[in-house]
Amino acid sequence: MGQGPDIRFESELTMKSRPFGRLDLGIEMQKRLDGMVAIVTGGADGMGRATALLFAREGARVVVGDVDTAGGASLEAEAKAAGGEISFLRCDVSVEADVAGLVAHAETRFGKLDTIFNNAGIEQPVTPSDQVSEALFERVIDVNLKGTFFGCKHALPALLRNGGGTIVNNSSVSAFANVGGNLSYAASKGGIMSMTRVIAIEYATRNIRCNAINPGVIDTGMNRRNLDLAADPAQLEQKWRSITPMGRMGTGDEIGEAVLFLASKQSSFITGIGLLIDGGRVAT
Repeated sequence: MGQGPDIRFESELTMKSRPFGRLDLGIEMQKRLDGMVAIVTGGADGMGRATALLFAREGARVVVGDVDTAGGASLEAEAKAAGGEISFLRCDVSVEADVAGLVAHAETRFGKLDTIFNNAGIEQPVTPSDQVSEALFERVIDVNLKGTFFGCKHALPALLRNGGGTIVNNSSVSAFANVGGNLSYAASKGGIMSMTRVIAIEYATRNIRCNAINPGVIDTGMNRRNLDLAADPAQLEQKWRSITPMGRMGTGDEIGEAVLFLASKQSSFITGIGLLIDGGRVAT
């Protein structure tokens, strides 16, 4: 019997040098999200931006919502220059009408919705728990937890109209492990994990899967702002590295690949999980 092409495992360096979507056989691989329509909230920067660009490269038509209109405009331009399609809409996820409008825009412009990444979130400055004001607590909950609720609430009918789909919520390692000083943030992210499981169970028989990602310390604008606010930024960054067994911060691109996995058919028998992307932190 004749042998097929010789495809060997390759080093990380070799894989990094190869464009996504190609093998050395000279055959163009099918894009992983080809024909899909996706929504990404909080997509103008950080993990959301990296994910939106990855989705567009992998064939999805992407609607991005964010309060950062300048970042959204540059995102649209970057995607277009690379041959992708991203449509930006200003959206404050703490305002239900904005989130409803985002879903309606996806269906009106692209005809359907296949997946949503509820990513938008804000940080809590490191604050002793007995000094967290009601206003701060409510603001973090409004954006992180209520914003994710609105995203799920309004995406679900659209996904059902499309015969099913996927929801990926951005929770956090803070739902499982903590170092203190972020009460409202941790509460919001723990709530997102519970919400994810409820939806996963409730809609499992209706062809909708709902999962969460739980990032550790990721090199994003949010964490850079936290460093800027710290009394000793170098000490804080070293602390982040020391609590991560892999000894570094994660990247937005690494988050994007995990979200794509959960959003796509690659994870077709996975629902209700929180996928830790934390460099081993929770394992310690």
